[in-house]
Amino acid sequence: MLRSAHITLLGATIVVVLMIIGCEGDDNPVAPDPPGSGTIVINPSPGFLTTPWILVGPENSSGNADTTLAKMPVGEYTLTWGTLPGQTSPPSSTQALVSDDTTTFSCLYVETSWPKAEFALIPPETMSLPISFTMGDTLGTNSEEPQYVILTDRFHMAETEVTNRQFMEVLQWALDQDFVTASTASIQDALDGSTSELMDLDNEYCQIRFTDGAFHTFFPNRPVVKVSWFGAAAYCDWLSLREDLPRAYDHGTWSCNNENPYSAEGYRLPTEAEWELACRADSTSFFNTGDCLDAGADANYHGDYPDAECPTGQYLGRTSDVGTYPANCWGLFDMHGNVWEWCNDRFGTYDISVTNPVGVDSVSSSTRVFRGGRWGAAAFYCRSAYRADYDPGFTFQGGGFRPVRSSY
Repeated sequence: MLRSAHITLLGATIVVVLMIIGCEGDDNPVAPDPPGSGTIVINPSPGFLTTPWILVGPENSSGNADTTLAKMPVGEYTLTWGTLPGQTSPPSSTQALVSDDTTTFSCLYVETSWPKAEFALIPPETMSLPISFTMGDTLGTNSEEPQYVILTDRFHMAETEVTNRQFMEVLQWALDQDFVTASTASIQDALDGSTSELMDLDNEYCQIRFTDGAFHTFFPNRPVVKVSWFGAAAYCDWLSLREDLPRAYDHGTWSCNNENPYSAEGYRLPTEAEWELACRADSTSFFNTGDCLDAGADANYHGDYPDAECPTGQYLGRTSDVGTYPANCWGLFDMHGNVWEWCNDRFGTYDISVTNPVGVDSVSSSTRVFRGGRWGAAAFYCRSAYRADYDPGFTFQGGGFRPVRSSY
């Protein structure tokens, strides 16, 4: 902006032109963006990890997890990823940032060891063998008529439902051994000539994804879902093979230890009788908590639909982290609600009195038993005795499992 001033000196007038930089009335001009700047995005995966990193370049920075750095000077930057216990360390990478552009640094951490599930001895050593109980209840729906069952041996049962992290990490090991094949859409079996689908990966409710040859999840401690009965049985075999134990299942016929699961040395799914005994934990009521199930304190289910004459409660509308609610008196979590749990047996009616029942044969039934109810179910379907059945290839947003192993 130009301005003039008139100065009178010894009778002459001199016009002085002044140049004023700035805008009239703007006392605090905004500084322009530094010349030659851009944005750097740092995106480690899986997203649930708190990943340390160090950025070195025209401007240095450091931090943890996902970050966006704006107005960074242009130039060459090197990103070094930090180490995490039990995880691979991705290599450093160098990229150039140009003006008015965005540069993204990304990496994938892969877990090298996984948290092994804790197992409870069922029934506890304080109880004598053989153990007998009345399976079923007087409601008598879906073949629940009470029957007298005897189990002659103890077994070990996972204290919680298998989590996304546990399933994902053992699955990664199985993939590396060529026991399965994987795509972004599906996991398929590759043992004994089987190609059964084990998990529906591209379903919106599945919480595990497969990219760049590795699996990841954003909900590591929630129970795994969208896994078929075949997938649950296969997982048990992967655990056995990892520990140099004989696997329990023939993947051609999907028979468990030649239809004698109780003598299998490796991991397997619980028989229906084992599951109900473990859920009841010596109780005879509808639930191991009594005749009511508190949706706010006892279990994750649809609290708007309690059992008759019981109060309503909380409804999460999703799965919860395993172990969020108290264990039953035998140390098992989420036996009511959260997710349905696959059992080994085909669905059918047992004899009124039976020792070590194994379910009906393949001629009588092709479906497998689901037990325990889920987060979106009414209390009625979460009872210790309630039975459901689905095709073994079925995958469900409310369906998971927990493994067992016979006691030796």
